[in-house]
Parts: sequence; structure tokens; C-alpha cells
Amino acid sequence: MNKRLEAPAKYRNDVNVWVDEAIWGHRLYNDQTPWLVFLEFLAIFQSRYAEGKALHEGERDGAHESFTYYIPRLIPLRQLVFNNPHIRYVEDNHQSDQERWRTWLKAFSSDEDLGYLQERFGSFARLGRVVEFFQTSAIEPHRQRRWSSRFLFPYGPNCLYADLPANINGSPDRRFFARSGELLYLMLNRSGKGVEIAKMISEKLLRQDETWNRVVCALLPKGYRVDSNPVSSTIGYLPFAERPEYEELAETWTQLLDLDLTGEVLLDPLMRLSALHMLLYILRRANEEVGDSSEPKFVLEIASPRRATLFELSKENFGANRMLSTRAVRAYIESAKEDERWRAALQARAPSEAVREYLEERYEWQPDDGPPSGDPETIFETLRGYAEKRHQQHVAKVHMEWARQIGLAVSRRGAGTWYSPDDSLLKALVMCTVDEGREEYHRFLAKLYDRFRLVIGASEAERAFGALPTDQNAFMQNTQRLEQRLRTLGLLRRLSDDCAYVENPFRSNA
Repeated sequence: MNKRLEAPAKYRNDVNVWVDEAIWGHRLYNDQTPWLVFLEFLAIFQSRYAEGKALHEGERDGAHESFTYYIPRLIPLRQLVFNNPHIRYVEDNHQSDQERWRTWLKAFSSDEDLGYLQERFGSFARLGRVVEFFQTSAIEPHRQRRWSSRFLFPYGPNCLYADLPANINGSPDRRFFARSGELLYLMLNRSGKGVEIAKMISEKLLRQDETWNRVVCALLPKGYRVDSNPVSSTIGYLPFAERPEYEELAETWTQLLDLDLTGEVLLDPLMRLSALHMLLYILRRANEEVGDSSEPKFVLEIASPRRATLFELSKENFGANRMLSTRAVRAYIESAKEDERWRAALQARAPSEAVREYLEERYEWQPDDGPPSGDPETIFETLRGYAEKRHQQHVAKVHMEWARQIGLAVSRRGAGTWYSPDDSLLKALVMCTVDEGREEYHRFLAKLYDRFRLVIGASEAERAFGALPTDQNAFMQNTQRLEQRLRTLGLLRRLSDDCAYVENPFRSNA
């Protein structure tokens, strides 16, 4: 687990200080939401699958995987769906189909001749409903993004394309496809189950014959080359060759993909639980840097009509987890003083210069405003402040952003943020945790803690904190509220006063 892979020099030279990337990988970014992480992963997978190498890249003599992947731009499709403001206006203000087609084709700006759409769809209203469907089912339609950074729901391989800047033929700016999807790909590739998962993804998630994937093809010009002018990139950097988080992530994927559900339905739970596994990875790596051997935990407060002890505990737990990555950055910088080279630099004829050279080499430090000056301790504090400030801009925000977006946490004005699961996350947890159709309720709670470090009941709290909780009644009421939630969702059945079962209706043996 502790085998650290060498980072490619081009990535180390690409940043002003190599700290966040050295701890967690290149890279995590708060503007890349869990959905965009998932889409980037699928796009990489599709590129490698076309070459017959998806999720079995292998390591070269223990080195980091090295390959280039290609993602199509699909500009005609994206213009039709997301840069097409005239289509509804034309339909509402013209009567005949011929007049609608003529007016719209004249108003729509495109490098392609779109006359083929009239031949394929016949009715202009039919084209309008298809475009409207893709708009309303798009990923995160509520977010205000430029049209070149808006994404179709991934019904199939033809729905996957690159994030592009306003200059659609330029290089991607890495804001929304920021490489976190590459980290997810590398985790699954190193899990030991890559080949099995790749087969399941191709057969269930990315099928060419899926209905809406075929409709997407109908929107593209005849003979359009999807592989023309793609965006290319080399794979990012994940520091460790083996970790239990990779295996746990792969187990979740295989369990979900094995359910009696269509790929379209599985995408949401896969997105949520992949992000949850990545949050656990972030916290565990932070603990390792800090020197804390304890396991991370999420104290969940199941929605209550009034605030109680558990609300405060969950809020406190969230705050500690949120700050953990900053503590890890600080510890990683402080470790420089434990190196013999630090002591040697302090004893050099020009200690300030020697310390600066040592820190610049160790952390690939390239300050924006030139080489730092002052005594050795001042230079060290300048580096630490620079690294922490950079961390706060993006990586430090990931925990809050992702936790809220996957339904793990909620924020309320005046109350703050705490862990409280929404219904979609609860469904996803049942789908991947209940293996044999049904699970005794308290065993289900224990498995949630084992798999995802979710603390709901008193037994799990005792395991997480090493002692019985002071307010066991609060945890008992918490488990009762969750039981009621699951029953309302149709995922739990109580057979008697002492016997309640969580049911997974999506398994064939249920």
C-alpha cells in the first residue's frame, strides 16, 4: 500500500508547488462536480475501450501508467442541443413545417449543412421535442455554464465528448474536466478487477444499440467522423500503486453493475458512490500525512424535526473532516524539517540560499513573485503559506462540494453544514450493500460502517469513537428515523417487533 509511484516530470513542472498533487494525485478540483468526474471517467474508458485496453493498462516495471486518450468534440451535436435558442421560437411563431424549417435553417449558425435533419425527422416539431428532451435530461441543467461545457446524459458512447472553452477548436482549459476522472480511472485500473468491470461497463453502460444513443447519431451529419479533431491528453498521476480504497471502489462497481437494472438507471448511484469512495481516499491519505492511524468517519444525522445532540456531533464531525486536508498539507510541508538536507542547509555557509534551494527542489516550488528572501525560517513560512493558500483555492473545497452534491451533507443558512443523507444516496447504499435480496436492519447498519464509515447507530458510534456514546438514546432515535425513511422508500419491511429487514428489490434473488 505504501509503494509510491514516481510522478511524471511534466506534471511536477506544470504546477508552482508540488504538494496537493503529491498527497492525493494530479488532480482534484472543486469546480469538477461528481457528475463531471464520472463523465470524464466514461470518456477516458470509451477511448481506451476502442483500443482494447480499458482498465487493464498494466504497470511498466512498477512505474506509473503512461498512455494518451482521445475524447471527441462532437460540436454539431452540442450546438443543436445547447446553442440553439431559435428552435422553440420558430416552432411557436410559424405555422407550416416548410416555413419552420426554412426560417430555422436560416437562423441557425453552423458550419454544417443541416438539411439532413429535415429528411430524417420530417416534422419540425419532432426535432424540437428531441432537442428539448436532451436539454431537460442533460447533466446538471440548473448550472449556468457556457454551451461548450454542458453535457448530455450519458445514454451511450455517442453522448460522450470533451469539455471545451469558448474557443471550441482550442485546447481544453481543464476547469470542468480537471483530471479527477483520470484518478477514478486509475483507481479502478489498479483494483485488480479492471478487466471484469470493463466488460460490465461495455455491456451495460455504453451500448451502441441503446435507443437514445441511436437518436444522438441521427442528429449528426451523414458521414460525420466522431474521431475527427479529438481532444487528446496523457493520463494523470495517482501516487500509490495499491490501496484498499481501489479494491473497495471496484467492489461497489461490480455489485451495482450486477443488479437487474438498465445502465441508464445505474449511472446515478455509480456517480454518487464513486465520489463517496474518493472522499474516503482523500480523508485516509490526509490522516496518513498527519500521522493519525484512526479511520475516517461520517456521523449521519437522519433528518429530525428538531435539532438534537446528533446534529451538533455531525456538524462537528463535518468540520473536522473538512479541515483535515489543510492539516495534511501543513504536515507534508513540516516533514521537510525532518530531512537531513534541512539540517545540512542550516549549517551551510549561506543558509538562506541553501534552504531555498532545498525547498524549491523538494516541492518543485516556483513562487509567482520570484525567489523568496529572508532567514531560513521566513523562507520556510513563505512556502507553507503559499502551499496552504493554493490548497484553500480548490482542493480544500472538494469535501464540502462533493458531500453536498452526492446527498451526503446538507447546508442551511444560519445552521451550517452537517452530514445527513438524501433519498437518492440511501437508495444507492441499499443497492450496493444488500447482497442477498434482504439484510437484517442492524447488520445493514454495521455494513454501512464497514464499507463507507457511516455512523448511524450506537454500535457504529462505539466502533468509530472507541467508546459508548454518551447519549445512546439519540443514536437509537436516529436508527428509528432511518428505519422509517427506508420503509417509506419501499426498502425495508418489519416482520415483528424484533425483526426488520432492509430489502434490495433490484437483485434477482430478492
